[in-house]
Amino acid sequence: MTRERDGGVAEEEASAFLLDLAKQLHLAYQPSLLVETRVRRAAKAWGLDMEVFTLQSLAMTQVRSSRGPHVAFERLPFNPHWNLGRAAALLRLADAIPGGRVRLPEARAELDRILKRPAPYPEWLVFVAYGVYGAAVAARVGGAWWEMLVAFFVGFLAGALHFGTLHSHRVDLQKSFLAAFLGSLGALGLTLLLPPFNAVRALFGGVTLLVPAMVVTLGSLELAMESVEAGLPRLMYGLLRFLMLGVGIAAAGTLWRFGGPLPPHFEQQALPQLLTFFVMAVGGVALSVCMSGRPRDVAWIVGGVLLAYGAQVLAKLLLGDRGSPLLAAFVLGVAGLLYGRGRDRMPMTVIMPGMLQLAPGFIGTEAIVALLGAGTAGAEDARLFNVLLVALQLVLGLVFATVVVPPRFALERGSPVPPGAGGA
Repeated sequence: MTRERDGGVAEEEASAFLLDLAKQLHLAYQPSLLVETRVRRAAKAWGLDMEVFTLQSLAMTQVRSSRGPHVAFERLPFNPHWNLGRAAALLRLADAIPGGRVRLPEARAELDRILKRPAPYPEWLVFVAYGVYGAAVAARVGGAWWEMLVAFFVGFLAGALHFGTLHSHRVDLQKSFLAAFLGSLGALGLTLLLPPFNAVRALFGGVTLLVPAMVVTLGSLELAMESVEAGLPRLMYGLLRFLMLGVGIAAAGTLWRFGGPLPPHFEQQALPQLLTFFVMAVGGVALSVCMSGRPRDVAWIVGGVLLAYGAQVLAKLLLGDRGSPLLAAFVLGVAGLLYGRGRDRMPMTVIMPGMLQLAPGFIGTEAIVALLGAGTAGAEDARLFNVLLVALQLVLGLVFATVVVPPRFALERGSPVPPGAGGA
């Protein structure tokens, strides 16, 4: 039999529900300190004195009562898939409990309903969206129609491997390697069948959604919010994902050279700037499908894509390649954090699509050239140190953005949050 508090809430049942809520909020890519704050607010509304602690792969709660502390924890998948619709529903539920609008039985039923909700798009459409977005990025980095076609093929393959195997979290790192390896071989193989095209630009576009922008962005925000124990593992995992992609591409290049030399470098004339801008907007729509976005999110996702693209172009004109990643990430971070101040809104809705644009724009296809061992003139600038330096500037840009647009409430462990507080 479970003990009930003064407000009529069964302590053990409430504790189990709040642990589940913390887990699902964490899997919805909410920063750890905001997960802890929201769950603590819900516990207080039900008369529970609860402490919450989350890491990238662990959620833990402790309920303090007259019978002594009760600790519960649960392991979490390390890199879940982004689902904007589910994340918004979880935020609504978490914010409704402190307002007194939801009691424990209704909260449990609503959480179960959210988790059982079917995916908003069929798998085949998500695979196609991966391909369309890959084609848009190929145009973004200077490719033309043939590069876009090959990038669509590589992106479709990457989507099938990455999104189609979400049920297995054990192969997350392996599928990053496998998608990069097979995508690289596919792009190289198509050079034998199609008219001359830039295989590097096509490959870069196709594999761009495998770049761990979500993990890096969230880890940066957690560091800015002083959740160091949560942010550092995320950033290290993001770096590991980068390395797995690099190993896959390098392995494909090495295997190809056993049968003959790599295709000669072919410099295609890029699409006109205005047409590229339109293609990027179409890619933003496809990205909203990849992110399981709601109809109301599409315009904001496209806006994040175009804002990052424009900020990068302007920053390069003002500062050159060396300092522009920081400025572009700062502008994107400020815009995303301002958007996230509204109810039922998440900063990542704007920031994450934009970060996917900044990595191709600044790291560029030279990194892929270097990994394939083509030895072009730009390969020297694509050494690992330079790639890490760009990544650090992107992180710092987001960190500085949180200084300009801080959260609406103080984020301190053990400190309650005003009931009217909105999103991060």
